[in-house]
Amino acid sequence: MEDINFTIAKMTHEIRNPLTLINSSLQLIERTHPEVKDFPFWSQTLEDVEYLNQLLDDLAAYSDERRFFMCEVDLKEVFLALEESLQPYILTNKKNFSVHLPAQLPPIFGNPIKLKQAFLNLLKNAFESTGEDGCVSLSARKYLDQIIIRVSDDGCGIAPEALETIFMPFTSYKTTGTGLGLAITQKIIKAHYGDIDISSSPGRGTTFTITLPHL
Repeated sequence: MEDINFTIAKMTHEIRNPLTLINSSLQLIERTHPEVKDFPFWSQTLEDVEYLNQLLDDLAAYSDERRFFMCEVDLKEVFLALEESLQPYILTNKKNFSVHLPAQLPPIFGNPIKLKQAFLNLLKNAFESTGEDGCVSLSARKYLDQIIIRVSDDGCGIAPEALETIFMPFTSYKTTGTGLGLAITQKIIKAHYGDIDISSSPGRGTTFTITLPHL
């Protein structure tokens, strides 16, 4: 596994350098010749370059085997920060988002940046699976020595046969995306000694359940 991750990391680095030059050249062309914005396929070319950049970012995140800094983390602070940062997206896209947290939630041992990345991936997926006025919820509660977090939506749901491969790299059932978001999320959760499960019904929505040990 380490050899595969090293190979992915090396390839990502080698591809990123020429892609950065291509992106810079396209931006320079657009600044010096604004008329190119009206050319056929110009906007699609820029979108394709942006997609490649996102793919490289996701590949780098997935192949990163470095041990990240761990400390005491207040999950309530992480969730409330996510709720605030998502507000512009929620308002612009006419979504509904509810957060249900207890008055007291014990801290966990982890990395707040990686945890935020994992839950942001889940929330992004949830929002993208819903239409206008779609509803997404995030809840957390303490149960014995664990914290149970649920991210639910009332979106399109996932077919039963797709659930078995949903966490596999490059598996995506959306028209956009790299297919690495859920694989990265699972990797982050497992690095925090936790588990992630999914339940879904086509046309009725999806729920991700995450369990993390608390201090």
